Amino acid sequence: MASIHTHEIMDLSILQRGTEGTAALGCSTPVSVEIHAARRVRVTSVQFTLVHSLELSQTRGNQIGGTYHPAERSSRDIGSTTVGTDITLREGESCFEVSQLMVPADAIPTLHGKLAQSGWSVRVRVSSDGNADVVRSHPLVVQSDTADVESGMHPVSGRHARKELQMSEVSTQSVHAGTEVSGVVMVADSRARMLNVSIVMQEEVMYRADQHATEAHRPENVLVEETVIDQVRFPAHAARGSAVPFTLTVRAVPAPTVTSSVLRVRWFLRAALEMPFRHDPEVTAPLAASTRIPSRT
Repeated sequence: MASIHTHEIMDLSILQRGTEGTAALGCSTPVSVEIHAARRVRVTSVQFTLVHSLELSQTRGNQIGGTYHPAERSSRDIGSTTVGTDITLREGESCFEVSQLMVPADAIPTLHGKLAQSGWSVRVRVSSDGNADVVRSHPLVVQSDTADVESGMHPVSGRHARKELQMSEVSTQSVHAGTEVSGVVMVADSRARMLNVSIVMQEEVMYRADQHATEAHRPENVLVEETVIDQVRFPAHAARGSAVPFTLTVRAVPAPTVTSSVLRVRWFLRAALEMPFRHDPEVTAPLAASTRIPSRT
């Protein structure tokens, strides 16, 4: 429930009925507002609007030839509904108005990454005879369901991968907060020093705000940032020639799996060897992360 804001005509309190301030992609969410009159007022209409804001790091050049990553911010109204009313409230009286707002299935959910910030809110505008409109906003958390692992990604693939490094028996490809991911790694390369197994979240901002989307996939126009969610390290000799089990935990999902024209968030399980004087081989298994915990019923 939102805090009540004092106004000379009326007070407003925005509520997320039964959802505690959360919604889900592709679903409608009920919203309501309590209107409390500070003096006699005739309420004529109430407008509910779903608002999405997005902040992306962008690459910019400076005068001395370097680059930096300022934030590019945008905000837009996704949809709104208006409820016509003809209610007269005396001083101290209150009334409720209720509506539904639809969250698009292809929207970017709430996320808090290193390169991207996506936020949602509900804005309420109350109109009354002879008075300025009263406008209030309340934050909304939009959750995502578990996405499918991207087509074309092999169950296990890698960079500089070799037969000497293998990962198998991965327990799941769909994760949310609290999920445990287990599997087995085998190392056959005698030159390896250390084995790292980790769950990684990777953000990609596709292009700079001053470029066209057709240029988005040029490598120089993509910012990439990785966040290690959990990690375990083994001496390489401990895994050499035998199957070494591991278990990692997804304690939080700051940004779920997302694919859009300007932003991509991918998750994967990675096993990597630390090798002296050469590229570190690794193998990865794709994961799909969500912020909506499946019901156990």
